[in-house]
Amino acid sequence: MKPVPSWPSLPPGGVPIMQPRRRAPSQIALWGLMGVIGMLFSLMLVAYVMRMSQGDWRPLPPVNALWVNTGVLAAACIVMQSSASQARHGELRRSRRDWVLAGVLAIAFVAGQLWVWRDLTVRQLGVAGNPANSFFFLLTGLHALHLLGGLAAWACLLPHRLAHATRARRLSLTAQYWHFLFVLWVALFAAVVNLTPEIAQRLCGTGGVSP
Repeated sequence: MKPVPSWPSLPPGGVPIMQPRRRAPSQIALWGLMGVIGMLFSLMLVAYVMRMSQGDWRPLPPVNALWVNTGVLAAACIVMQSSASQARHGELRRSRRDWVLAGVLAIAFVAGQLWVWRDLTVRQLGVAGNPANSFFFLLTGLHALHLLGGLAAWACLLPHRLAHATRARRLSLTAQYWHFLFVLWVALFAAVVNLTPEIAQRLCGTGGVSP
């Protein structure tokens, strides 16, 4: 005998009240993690702008490879989202293929960052050169560290031992984290490329102070 479905209680007006949809604990935990990481990088960017407004700041020369790395990370996020969407629709083979490709692109991004750091060091623009160099290595290194954490989550989903529903949910959560890391990288990249000491001085209210 099939169980009789339970309907929500009727209010005095006679219209059923829909119960609010509860978020999964894993989704709430992910939001909390992204909130903490976002606050950390926000504070780092504030310190970056404040330090840039000082007179001894010597900006880094243009690093064209960062544009390529940004495109690679964007491609990784797109392919990862495709994998999560295909898993929800039952396209498991295509989902696994895209998942592997997304990880390869993410590893390529990390390799590109390592190349940028090595190139700057060879050009005598290492971490100890001046405050601009130090902040660049700090911000990009901290971002790469969180990205390696995302790669660990990616690697855990490579085996096929999970049930379909569980795998689809975890793919979606991991993809959300990668999208967050991409937005974070865009903010860091914009700060490194577009911010100048003059803009920082206006933001900090020190535009009239001579270096």
